Amino acid sequence: MTQATPGSVAETTVVDTDVHITVDEERIAKYLDEPYRSSITDSPHPVFPSSSWDQRMGGKIDDHFSTFTDPEDIQQFQADFQIEYPIINTFEPLGKFSQPDLAVNLMRAYNDLLLDVFLDDYDFLGLAAIATQKPQEAAAEINRVADEDQIVGIYIGTSGEYPPVGDPSNDPIYKAAADNDLSVVFHGNGDEFMFDFPHHNKGFNNYFEVQTLGHAWQQMAAMSSLLGEGVPAKFPDLNFVFLEAGIGWVPYMMHRMNKIYRMRRSEVPLLEQSPEEYVRDQFYVASQPLGEPNNGDDMKRLIETLGADMLMFATDYPHWDFDHLEEMDKYLQHYFTPEERRKVLYETPVEAFGLNI
Repeated sequence: MTQATPGSVAETTVVDTDVHITVDEERIAKYLDEPYRSSITDSPHPVFPSSSWDQRMGGKIDDHFSTFTDPEDIQQFQADFQIEYPIINTFEPLGKFSQPDLAVNLMRAYNDLLLDVFLDDYDFLGLAAIATQKPQEAAAEINRVADEDQIVGIYIGTSGEYPPVGDPSNDPIYKAAADNDLSVVFHGNGDEFMFDFPHHNKGFNNYFEVQTLGHAWQQMAAMSSLLGEGVPAKFPDLNFVFLEAGIGWVPYMMHRMNKIYRMRRSEVPLLEQSPEEYVRDQFYVASQPLGEPNNGDDMKRLIETLGADMLMFATDYPHWDFDHLEEMDKYLQHYFTPEERRKVLYETPVEAFGLNI
């Protein structure tokens, strides 16, 4: 790949594939049916489960960024960071809720809030939150919101999902997404490591160990489940997107699954080609959190392995550890052609989400 001619970000159309809104419990409760509204507002016990890890290092980490409570916050972000098209999501991973009916009601509530506050009167793009605890009701929710032009995908937090996302019981979700031309988005999390890997969570001594593994392990499990159950083969027109796990895990998974596929092909009869081919045909990966190799050439080789047809840019704003556009763009401008840079920042997300922009 040849080196790009330096260009201004201001001259480039940028799609940010992972922007979170901030929704506190009191606000979402207004969109819930009873008895779930009262269970959130009146219960003396936390309804939203969370781990006890000290993510803020005793106050050393300033988390004042983590508030996007109204559309004006996003508009200011667009102006400050030169992001023309933010794809926003409600962030909360619904798989962690033990009560299926609560999860389903939260799913509808988050989507109603997203449409009511952020999409109906603004030109943002959004992802519909999905709770997999009741796949048929999740499919009905997809059909309910699919006619909204600004909904460009469905959003599944890969935290606490049981059974795993590839399980055939979830096929109604994928069928509804495919029928409505909506991409399926999986989002990794750190705090919810406790639900997916409880033995490790209990044994680790600090959040460094958890945050290093949490997002990537969840996405690796999701990808393995999807391929192992033949989901992309069953739904060949469906696009799958992975957010907030970085990119380093993807080449490993493609090559590892290829090897296991050749040894155990009879266990995955639905796959008609290698796992890597499915990943390259139907899967897309967002950049954040971009790794920080000591040698920049290592990042160049990693991006080359993925290719600009799979890679998309994401900030993860407004989280305090977000990736600034300049972090990604320094590699794109230094190592890659203007055409490849344009793909990562604009054309590949347009393809992944079927955007009409």
